[in-house]
Amino acid sequence: MTDKPLFASDAERTVETARLNDLARTAPKTVNATWLATGGVAALIAEAVNGEDRGVELATRLARFTDFDEGDDPYGERDFGALELWGERLFWKIDYYHPERDEHSPVKWSAELTRRVVTIMLASEY
Repeated sequence: MTDKPLFASDAERTVETARLNDLARTAPKTVNATWLATGGVAALIAEAVNGEDRGVELATRLARFTDFDEGDDPYGERDFGALELWGERLFWKIDYYHPERDEHSPVKWSAELTRRVVTIMLASEY
């Protein structure tokens, strides 16, 4: 008797990858995701005034992001997006690494075998 793979088809893998990517944006700790802001984004966050918490604002905008289109998301994995914030165009991208982060993960549809890294950058830094 052989065990059936958890996700037998490419379509099932894509759906699971998209679900895990959504969690990486909305609840990163649940899927062992790390967020990384580039120097330009970190500088924008640091420019906050009058008690404004730009880190929370950015996290909220990423969590609520739903503007996926075929140009930015051709494979349906919801791993890239662009948004306007603080007068700047920001890009975010999800990459997939082995849990020890020493190489790319070949099984991006697995939360156990993949560590997601969400990089947030200024469009000008791309």
